Amino acid sequence: MEDYFSYTEKLFAPAEANQKPEALKGIRVLDFSHVIFGPVAARILADYGAEVIKLELPFFGDLWRPATYWGKYWKHSNPIWHNITKNKYFLSVNLKLEKSKELIYKMAETADVVIENFAPGTAETWKIGYTQISKINPRIIFLSCSTYGQYGPMRFFPGWDLLAQAASGVLSLNGYPDTDKFYKLPDYLGDFVPGNFGALSIMMALYYRKKTGKGQYIDLAQSEALMRLLFNYTYHSVTGGAIGRTGNVDPTMVPAAIFKTADEKHVALACTTHEQFKSLLNAMGKENLLGDDRFTNNFERLKPENAKFLNNIVADWVKNKTCAEIIEIAVIASFPAAEVVDDYMICHDKWRRARGSVVLFKDDMYGELVIAGPSAQLSGTPSRTKWLARPLGYHNRIVLKKFLGMSEEEIKSLEKKKVIGTFDDRPGLKPPVYYNLNEDTICNYGKEVCK
Repeated sequence: MEDYFSYTEKLFAPAEANQKPEALKGIRVLDFSHVIFGPVAARILADYGAEVIKLELPFFGDLWRPATYWGKYWKHSNPIWHNITKNKYFLSVNLKLEKSKELIYKMAETADVVIENFAPGTAETWKIGYTQISKINPRIIFLSCSTYGQYGPMRFFPGWDLLAQAASGVLSLNGYPDTDKFYKLPDYLGDFVPGNFGALSIMMALYYRKKTGKGQYIDLAQSEALMRLLFNYTYHSVTGGAIGRTGNVDPTMVPAAIFKTADEKHVALACTTHEQFKSLLNAMGKENLLGDDRFTNNFERLKPENAKFLNNIVADWVKNKTCAEIIEIAVIASFPAAEVVDDYMICHDKWRRARGSVVLFKDDMYGELVIAGPSAQLSGTPSRTKWLARPLGYHNRIVLKKFLGMSEEEIKSLEKKKVIGTFDDRPGLKPPVYYNLNEDTICNYGKEVCK
């Protein structure tokens, strides 16, 4: 096995990623989306080489640019924004103007994908919807992201992450039994998870187009995407009952829960097989329970009174040992256990750094920032980070000149007419205070820069 693991370590080495081809190189994406849901779908494509052009309103930009979780900025930016929009080209265009639509239609001629998450019907009203774009480019794959979908009785209902979690049924299963408290899934999983489904649906549509030459329209609803993580409606259809909330225990195996250790940490422990259960009992010095009829198999252990008894025994054992001791015992005795880690621990985890799951990326504009690596390792065409987010309108010139063949005079005319623009003095829209855009060759593409 040592040879195999040496082989895989070399095969997936993060340091080699930039030397390998990009799976989606040559795919061009127009990203009209904002905040998290749609932008995540676009960013995943960008991570694997797609040319993603993010369109934003001049002097305002994406709603998520100036937002932060805690009311603090990092180098005049929302640090979370970088994970959502890295590797994209930032074009700032006023979609309300007819002249802007001419630019969009021109870009649509050579685009492969369009992503939007305006309120249903808005893109169509602005004349940048699927019916308009598909006439220009019948091969286009057009993804509309919303909370409730592009048709149906709830299509006009406003929605965000929390509402999607509620409408999907996720919230009804999250929390402790016999209480009236429900718990929201942390962060914005109601956006991030559907965003991944969006990227997946685009890849399926691209594959179909490769075989047939036909583009198509994709209607992705957050509330429906989150349902795909659940089996509660199937359970109800065959049993007539609800699964209910189970708190921090696994309802399919015992013992399986989260326990507090002597050093005020927490450990997740789960015994799937009878062998693992035996190993745990031996480690705890409770071998006598193996002969107890209540614990002879998982079915018996799952009975509420038996499960409670076992979990209490494990809790009493764990609380007298440190987390490190529990993990060491688990490795030696061969039963599953893992420390409950927080975000700080993940960011500084040497194992994750070595695998490229967590990356300390050095950006030309922002310097070093810890960001998430790929969710799946591809040996031949790995994802990579080429740059972090950029100021509003940063790529105006390179997009319009390199991609559309426009001249400097034409671009200046568009700026004068306020068809395109950049940023004002708000955090999230502008570059770090120390960074001089006048010396930036990308921002000033095709112009002489001050060195």
